Amino acid sequence: MKASAELWVRLKVIDLVVQTAQITLTEKMGFASELCGMARYSWWALEAEGPGAAAVSAAIDREIRIDSAFTNQNKHRYRLAVRAGGEEVVTGDLILEADLPGAGCAGPVFACDLLVSEQGDARAAGYAARLGPRLAGLRIESLRCGEVWRILVRAQAREAALGLVDEMALTRSRRHGLLVNPHYQRCEVIGVAAVGGEEGGGRT
Repeated sequence: MKASAELWVRLKVIDLVVQTAQITLTEKMGFASELCGMARYSWWALEAEGPGAAAVSAAIDREIRIDSAFTNQNKHRYRLAVRAGGEEVVTGDLILEADLPGAGCAGPVFACDLLVSEQGDARAAGYAARLGPRLAGLRIESLRCGEVWRILVRAQAREAALGLVDEMALTRSRRHGLLVNPHYQRCEVIGVAAVGGEEGGGRT
């Protein structure tokens, strides 16, 4: 049976990388009125052949909890979602829907999830080679990995929010963009949610 799995991992404590990025964007790059909050996650997505959602979830969950390349139980929260045959199994202690730093900003606010990954597949291949042999009865068919920045921005509409995220993220010069270096990284928005029921709908 075909199964897909998505793993999100973030620090339990204050993320100093996020703090530095937010200070730079608001105090040095002019986004103080638009940027409401940020969070950062390690992210993996894989496709596998296995016996069913529950079995695939149990196998992956067991391995990522004991392998610090994926999670460290003393430092991280995580969410693992496995889908197969119309069934979804979710494990972990990270509630993505409630992880909205800065959601109390006045005005329409959108949470945009920006996936940043390296060009080429060497890093993903390394994770697949590390995890695959430990998953008895499962066969990994593909694996992607990267870093997701959740960026909360004040904007009147979804399109405007995405434009702001692009301006903040994609490095064009020393004063324009911060999170993505186009010389060796690529990025894509993998989710947008209106916070507080404003126009734009839920996460996509």
